[in-house]
Amino acid sequence: MKILITAGYHLSEDKLDLLRDLGCQPVLWPKEKEPVAEEHWDADILFSYQVFNYTDVRRFHNLKLIQLTSSGIDHIPMEYLREKNIKLCNARGIYSIPIAEWVLLKTMEIYRNSRFYEKAQEGKVWKKHREMEEIYGKTVGIVGTGSIGTETAKRFHSFGAKVVGINRDGRKIEAFHECHSIHHLAKVVGEWDILVLALPLTKDTEGLINEAILAQMKKEALLINVSRGPVIVEEALMDHLNRERLKGAALDVFQEEPLPEESLWWSHPKVLVTPHVSFLSTSVPERAFQLAYRNIKAFKEGRPLENLQTSLFK
Repeated sequence: MKILITAGYHLSEDKLDLLRDLGCQPVLWPKEKEPVAEEHWDADILFSYQVFNYTDVRRFHNLKLIQLTSSGIDHIPMEYLREKNIKLCNARGIYSIPIAEWVLLKTMEIYRNSRFYEKAQEGKVWKKHREMEEIYGKTVGIVGTGSIGTETAKRFHSFGAKVVGINRDGRKIEAFHECHSIHHLAKVVGEWDILVLALPLTKDTEGLINEAILAQMKKEALLINVSRGPVIVEEALMDHLNRERLKGAALDVFQEEPLPEESLWWSHPKVLVTPHVSFLSTSVPERAFQLAYRNIKAFKEGRPLENLQTSLFK
């Protein structure tokens, strides 16, 4: 089987040998943001992120399995995969730890006034800002109780916070003190000090955090987004921040990426901006390869696959 690797990871020869030992022919296509050469359209397996943004999926006439390096699947041509019975596995779990740590980092940066002290250090000013807050005793609402939400919940739990989860049906998840259905979000969001968005982008979740939801939040609440930009109605969030209806926000994702230079988010005093990097970690490439290796091996042996997107086959 031919494996086309376009994920941007520089696999060592040892790792390529592991794939060869499975009876596979690994081929590296390092420039993922360029159309794949015709000689590689016969690949059976893709280990990739966004290859279909640059190469039409219909070119891959032998395609049987896609192992994504992303958790999100909103950029994938799902209808075609369903039609051709092509299996799709995402990278659920491999980014959960760095994203959860990013959420805690940004929470503490806001609560401990890090921006104030960075400016003070730059100006060589010895000055104290005494209005600092603790995570201890706060109520944190996490919308999305998958691997990212769960890892985030564990970390807030260790700081002494009460952690509430939101998922599709309100099913209980072990890492959370309580869980509610997404249909009850408007009823419970007003009880939270911190709102973390860690849910996938779908047609049902686009624009979920709108004026009505924001209006229910505490005036001193934080909003943290590691989901996708379109989950938030950005104009409504900007309005609430401008009117000091929220304490602040930490945003790693945006409606438009890269964020335009003229965007008001860059300079907003209540907002921490990062360029969609919360998932990055030096440990991630190894996790990604190990997941891909296990799934390729299982696929060849006819065993169940990890993170198989079963909704394709319903």
